[in-house]
Amino acid sequence: MRQWVLGLMMGFLMGGLSRAQDYHWPMEAERALTSTFGEYRGGRLHAAIDLKTWGKEGFPVLAVSEGYIYRVRTSPWGYGRAVYVKLDDGRIAIWAHLSQFSEKIEAYVQEEQDRRETYSVNLFFRRDQLPVTKGEIVGYSGSTGIGVPHLHFELRDGENRPINPLTNGFDITDTTPPTVTALALVPLTADSRIGESTGPMTFPPTWNRKLGKYIYTDTVGVWGQIGVGVATYDRADASLLTNKLAPYRLLMQVDAEEVFSATLEDFGYGMTHHGELDRNFMLSQRGLGRFQNLYRMPGNYLPFYGDYRIGDGVLHAGNTGSRTGRHLTPGIHRVTLLAADAKANVCEVAFTLRVAEPPVIQSLHVEWSDRDLRVRARCRGANRAQFALSTDAGHTWQSADKAQSIQSEVDQTVRRKPKAIYRLTLSGPTGSEAEAIFSPPEPDPPALSVHPEYFPEYVVLTLRTDRSLSQWPQVVASSDSGRPVALVTRQLDRLSYQAVVDFRAQTSREITIEVQADGARLETRVIQSRIEKKRGGDMASADGMAMVRIAPDGVYETLFGRILADSTLTDARMVGSAYRFMPDDVAFEKAEVILRYPEGVVDTSKVGIYTWDTKKGWVFQDIGRDSGLYAVNGEVKHLGVFALLVDNDGPEITAIEPSDGQTVFESRPTLRAAIRDTSSGIWREEDIELRIDGQRLISEYDPEENLAFARPRQALAAGVHQVEVVVRDICGNETRRRQTFSVGQSKD
Repeated sequence: MRQWVLGLMMGFLMGGLSRAQDYHWPMEAERALTSTFGEYRGGRLHAAIDLKTWGKEGFPVLAVSEGYIYRVRTSPWGYGRAVYVKLDDGRIAIWAHLSQFSEKIEAYVQEEQDRRETYSVNLFFRRDQLPVTKGEIVGYSGSTGIGVPHLHFELRDGENRPINPLTNGFDITDTTPPTVTALALVPLTADSRIGESTGPMTFPPTWNRKLGKYIYTDTVGVWGQIGVGVATYDRADASLLTNKLAPYRLLMQVDAEEVFSATLEDFGYGMTHHGELDRNFMLSQRGLGRFQNLYRMPGNYLPFYGDYRIGDGVLHAGNTGSRTGRHLTPGIHRVTLLAADAKANVCEVAFTLRVAEPPVIQSLHVEWSDRDLRVRARCRGANRAQFALSTDAGHTWQSADKAQSIQSEVDQTVRRKPKAIYRLTLSGPTGSEAEAIFSPPEPDPPALSVHPEYFPEYVVLTLRTDRSLSQWPQVVASSDSGRPVALVTRQLDRLSYQAVVDFRAQTSREITIEVQADGARLETRVIQSRIEKKRGGDMASADGMAMVRIAPDGVYETLFGRILADSTLTDARMVGSAYRFMPDDVAFEKAEVILRYPEGVVDTSKVGIYTWDTKKGWVFQDIGRDSGLYAVNGEVKHLGVFALLVDNDGPEITAIEPSDGQTVFESRPTLRAAIRDTSSGIWREEDIELRIDGQRLISEYDPEENLAFARPRQALAAGVHQVEVVVRDICGNETRRRQTFSVGQSKD
């Protein structure tokens, strides 16, 4: 670690000497951060540092060097009020979420707002129009656009790419190393295993004061292609107790050799959505936490990884089928992760992997007689077999025979005991196990059920029974275009089993799963559509009412999807059924979701696509039309649950200031209206009108506060004035409210 830290510090020092400029700090306030460059912001990467304003607005915002204001924007969304300055050194500095501009900027903005009769403007200037000097006030901090009061400060290079301000001339005091809160291991193929599981594993390391690093003491067994993720954050001294920041660099070593690293230095705006490939989208969608990947996924072209290629960082445990990534031979391997901030404060976390193929029972047959039972099994990865029995339904077990060494087969006879169930345990060389539990035959067949869990390239089928089985269940996957495949089954507990269907081995859209166990038979279907990166493709629900279209290069790698009707979600506004589009935990470039109207729908003008959010409920997505299919279509970045809902309710106007009948003694009073819409929403600035005496004002909308406000440009005469507020939602529902107030005669 010491060598890496020294190299990191030298890199910062040499880079700082070549890149640092004599910049002024961008705000007249204490140097404190609320977020750093490259943080993940729900589908995009943060292109700046955010400076802390302690919940206040109005701190002077200062030009960091000589240059000129070349662009100014105002918007209710995004950056809010923003100033762009081209610096004399060729870079671009940006301040966003401002409460006000400087006076000379404000004059240009108000003139253009009045000319266009709208608050939102996007203005560009020549070099000679608005020059600035170092330290000159260009505005004041605020909270316009998105977020609580803070200053978004962004630095771009001459090619308009965001670069990290903390390594390019803007220094802070930071003596605190990053913190690691959790680690993740992710199986990447159908035959990969974490321990004995087909799913991901997350685990918390603990701080070891003596060693000065985080450690995870248990050894984790792995097999197949595995990805590593880390949940980590940094702190900076001035905001130590309040704000979690993103580390600057991550590095992974296996057996003391570097195998992957990521450095948050710069990126292009065309790649910001690739943050869902840098961070682990699947783990986040499944509620397991937000992890940064320490491997490079297909489609990830962010410039964070130096010379590491697509596939690098992946651990091929016992698997040598790829030219990228790190191949791990069977045995023990030590993994070390290092996280550093922009001041070269470093933390270390270490854990151990054991690479060993887990024992697998490939087939098992039990012959029952009155006196004994004969068990014959074929297996892989096991060298020891042990039989046990239980007379209390599996609560306690006792040895039924001596353990024996095996190679690839078991053939053993065990004496029967009244009311007993039996267990065969197979152990591998490293101690990992597989087991089979069986009980004497019964006259009636058991009740069976199958529960699928979908992953990008495979589905895990969990089979449940209402009693112990006398034979190993047979699970067969078949399709119209391929030979039936007997699936390898493993037992989870006395009443449940698991099998995996690898979509890559199937060529048909519809796969039939047949389960036979103790005379019971169950058949279910798994529908999967293959969407290839270069060709794109589509998929549809069985009833043809829900579809997805994906253009060529719309996915980062081959995607296997399916659409199922979902009857668990209902709503009085729903038009037709809800549909679950899967996989909902895979990020891609874009897709078009299409939901067709059921028969009998006449008025479609206020019907839109909504998606189900477990915290927010139904959230409006789109109201686009595809008249050829008599449907609503909308663009999405990932799949989920979608439905058509109708919105017949207008927005709410809950309060207006000045209040009805109130007298104010200010000739230019600020008009405020509290507005909200809980269905399709208010998406356009032109759908909000604030008028005084019939004259429309230039109004500003704060969607986070559900507030619209405006101030007349000219003084109002003393007397009574009428206020009118008009609000429309995206479906065209309109609400109007009128009231009056008076301007009193000034007492001065």
